Amino acid sequence: GLQVNQIPLERILQPGEPLKVVCSITGTDNPNLYWYRWTLTDGFKLMFSSLGVGNVDPENLGDLSSNRPGPLQIVLESKSVTDVGSVVWFCAASPHSITDHSESCTKTLRDENCFSS
Repeated sequence: GLQVNQIPLERILQPGEPLKVVCSITGTDNPNLYWYRWTLTDGFKLMFSSLGVGNVDPENLGDLSSNRPGPLQIVLESKSVTDVGSVVWFCAASPHSITDHSESCTKTLRDENCFSS
């Protein structure tokens, strides 16, 4: 089945430090890929989405950028993070751009394996 792997899985940063998180997907050919941000005040919020190689919307968001170098990989980067407080980033994948997310997969810190709803 569809699997999502984030490297590093967990990292704590101070403002001003660089960030790079690589998300790799297995179990499908060319999925749609997403970066979600979770905060205590806003909950989960979709920040970046990609429907194919070289296509990320938006490419930049404040001090963060995302790119998709290959069909099974998406990268989240910042030369100098400015977020203060607790922010958690999650990579997610879906085999198609369908509204039914029964085949979607998200890697979380609590779950070693992805789940299907």
